[in-house]
Amino acid sequence: MKKFLAFLSCIFLFLTASGQKNLTMLGHLPFPGKTSAGVWHYADNGNEYALVGTSTGLAIVNVTVPSVPVLITEVPGNNSLWREVKTYQHYAYVTTEGGGGVTIINLDSLPLAVSYKYFTGNDTITGLLDRAHTLQVEGDYLYLNGASNFFPGGVLIFSLADPWNPVLVGSESFRYSHDCYVRNDTMWVSEIGDGQFSVYDITNKAAPVLIVSQPTPGAFNHNAWLSDDGNYLFTTDELPYTPLGVFDVSDLSNIQLVDVYYTNMNPTAEVHNVRVLNDFLINPSYGNTTYNSQLTICDAARPHNIIETADFPISAPGVGLKLAWDASPYLPSGNIIVTDVDSGLYILAPTYVRGCYLEGVVTDSITGVFLNNVLVEILATPVTESTIFTGEYKTGLADPGTYSVKFSKSGYIPKTINNVVLTNGVLTVLDVQLWDGTVGIDETPVSDAKITATPNPFNETTTITIPREWLDKHLTLTVRDVAGRLIISHVDVQQENIVIDGKGLEKGIYFYEVIAAGKLIQSGKLILD
Repeated sequence: MKKFLAFLSCIFLFLTASGQKNLTMLGHLPFPGKTSAGVWHYADNGNEYALVGTSTGLAIVNVTVPSVPVLITEVPGNNSLWREVKTYQHYAYVTTEGGGGVTIINLDSLPLAVSYKYFTGNDTITGLLDRAHTLQVEGDYLYLNGASNFFPGGVLIFSLADPWNPVLVGSESFRYSHDCYVRNDTMWVSEIGDGQFSVYDITNKAAPVLIVSQPTPGAFNHNAWLSDDGNYLFTTDELPYTPLGVFDVSDLSNIQLVDVYYTNMNPTAEVHNVRVLNDFLINPSYGNTTYNSQLTICDAARPHNIIETADFPISAPGVGLKLAWDASPYLPSGNIIVTDVDSGLYILAPTYVRGCYLEGVVTDSITGVFLNNVLVEILATPVTESTIFTGEYKTGLADPGTYSVKFSKSGYIPKTINNVVLTNGVLTVLDVQLWDGTVGIDETPVSDAKITATPNPFNETTTITIPREWLDKHLTLTVRDVAGRLIISHVDVQQENIVIDGKGLEKGIYFYEVIAAGKLIQSGKLILD
């Protein structure tokens, strides 16, 4: 059986390696007959461990030599697809939807046997703690989310002054909490059923105070994690076709969604959980019958411009729950441990690279108006982006090089900029003007008429000069404003110099056309200062 499993693992390595970028598989440990859920890290005495929530308990795996992961033991628990784990000092805390309370494990004797117990509450809640969906540990406190028997399933806060015997010190009971993230005295709660995250002041753990709530892109907030500097919150929504959201939370009175991210390989399936390390996002994600489940890494150093810089396909596409459930990038070695529901534990070595940032503004070449919904394509790559209403676009990719970038919009002539050099960690600014094909940026001759406007720009008057040989062509001269309104019209022009008086006109841009027998001879732009 072991040889058969080893053979399957080799085949799996071959199948998955073809799609990887900046992530290398070091090791893999399946759990035959079991599913895998949450994972967390633990390190002690030079050893590294993956703590894996399986359908039957918590598997403790020595990953110090990642190519040979060793299952030390499994602490049993009630059967469940859901099992999450976090650590405090040398203790691990495990929650599950299968019931039986919180499993508390003393890891101090690893790599030998561990001791554990099932904690169902004490003092005023003795015997009441049964199921909880997820958990978080921050400082000296344990936070349980979605605990049964505690309506509506908000956050229970326990002191870990005695880690073996947590004590309930407070709760947030406004809404059901699917997950939470805590930093200092602020708690960010993923309120999945209410389609939002909420921010709570927990300076007084006994009485959390709601500060603000914010809807997420899919209105089904699964988890959230803060940026290293605390100015941005990254959110996931557990719904297909739903992106990871990036929120500027530097001012809680004015929270702004500043970017969204879909995985490049599988844009139809969502990120399941997001973790943050050194301004990188680590994203275990869904798959389906067409795509693998996968782990991706994104550069979030420029939070308004999230760029995927690494990916690794985990499970093969097919029926069933194709899901890379969880990941932890926090081992001292830097290796990332990842769980896949069907195929177990993976140990991956990341190569963290900053994105090659490409940003700019696209405007109308005549009016200077910002252009919305301009398609920006980095040719020979799958990278595309569109401008927003301010004409801005923000994009990029992982691989440095020299590229051609194409800009296109309905009603405008496409423009391709060649020899654009993109470099890791460097912002390249590329502002572009698109022409709608009617009036050029400057004078646009369509014949050899050589009509001029002098001076241009002008303060009071400008003179349009038409060569004498064109005066018998029954020319029509018109001047229009940027809205296309007719300002001046001269029919059957018989003089070489026509003075355009700016008196009474607003400062700005105007356009002239010279037409003969219905045919455009020349057009141009006039600027009144």
